[in-house]
Amino acid sequence: MLRILVIFVFIVLFCAGTVVAQSDDWGVWSTVDFDKKINKRWNATVGGEYRWQEGMAKTDQIRGNFGVSYNPKKIPVKFGAGYTLIANKKQKKDIFIYRNRFQLEATGSYKFYRFTASWRSRLQATFYDSSEKKGGDEKWVMRNRLGLKYNIRKTPLKPYIQFEFFNRIFSDLEPSYYKNRFSTGIDINVGKHHELDLGYKQENKLSGDRKFRFDVCYVGYTFMF
Repeated sequence: MLRILVIFVFIVLFCAGTVVAQSDDWGVWSTVDFDKKINKRWNATVGGEYRWQEGMAKTDQIRGNFGVSYNPKKIPVKFGAGYTLIANKKQKKDIFIYRNRFQLEATGSYKFYRFTASWRSRLQATFYDSSEKKGGDEKWVMRNRLGLKYNIRKTPLKPYIQFEFFNRIFSDLEPSYYKNRFSTGIDINVGKHHELDLGYKQENKLSGDRKFRFDVCYVGYTFMF
């Protein structure tokens, strides 16, 4: 546990030093998930997420999600489907605006030595509250994420890096590519049923000629049973 604490402190300090110097805004994302193995092929997951902005000064979003995944027998690809309820905080009015998001995805992976390379393609559809007048610009989005993870020998530690890019589809807005997200962190297996994910994310959103950067310190916990 001391090793885990040292790693966590290091990541938080790294995040803080980076975001203060260069970020347009920064926040903290925390997640809790429960992952149930139904059988050899099927898994179900339910969880929640809390997102802060301006450090931890203001609530940004509260999310609840549910999903299922299927692992075919003969191909290294996992298929998934899910639903997310998003409560988005409007600071000026001090109210929440709700969004419903549905998604389909496929994740392929390849192991070599102690590395695992992965590619995830996700199609998501977000349905906005009628009062959110500017909503809908990213109603249909295709997200593609490339990742690389390393399993450190004789330890519960798996550091990783990921890069994800977001494209609008079925939209008249140009360009279709509007956002990217870089992530780095470490997965930590704590016993048989518990996993921690500690990391840093940098999100860059394009708006006309301007690029908005948002930095995130991320803490995730998964209970597997």
